[in-house]
Amino acid sequence: MDEATRRRIEEFVRPLDAGLDGLTDFGDARRVVAASGQIARDLPDIDRDLLYLLAIFSGQERWVSRMGNRSRTEMFLASLGVPERRVAALFRGLARLASRSATPEEEIVHDAVKLEEMGARGIVRHVLEGRREGLGLSEMAARIGEAARAPLKTRAGESLASERRRLMLDFARRLADEENQFM
Repeated sequence: MDEATRRRIEEFVRPLDAGLDGLTDFGDARRVVAASGQIARDLPDIDRDLLYLLAIFSGQERWVSRMGNRSRTEMFLASLGVPERRVAALFRGLARLASRSATPEEEIVHDAVKLEEMGARGIVRHVLEGRREGLGLSEMAARIGEAARAPLKTRAGESLASERRRLMLDFARRLADEENQFM
């Protein structure tokens, strides 16, 4: 897949990733693509085009899901020359990224998505999400700690996550301690 094709795919995804939840923007998709590339950097036998598709479309499952026999996404990708088997692998992979990744490419993108939920950026996201849901600070601290303990699937992902985990766990502990200090 050449750079021009990737740019066309990004143009297709950009309006889908417009931040309807108030927390995301297209930079998140680019970050997942970049993190996936970094995690996969030293791994041989990775389908780099499938990896890119899974990364760029991650988080967009509900917008690109199949409708009828051929979805708009399938038709778009076919018009760019993306092989049907790779499109099928994309849809299978998107459905299992979060809970049951089955291929090396899916495991890599799973970890890249999890990395976006970790560290300082992850803390901010969890606080904003918790605020929007009306959670108290103790509940937010628990969610942040839970997110920090989320298992990753690759050694490279775990390595990238280690400092982010420490930051989140320390923050969650301190927030819970301060919140409970005068109770």
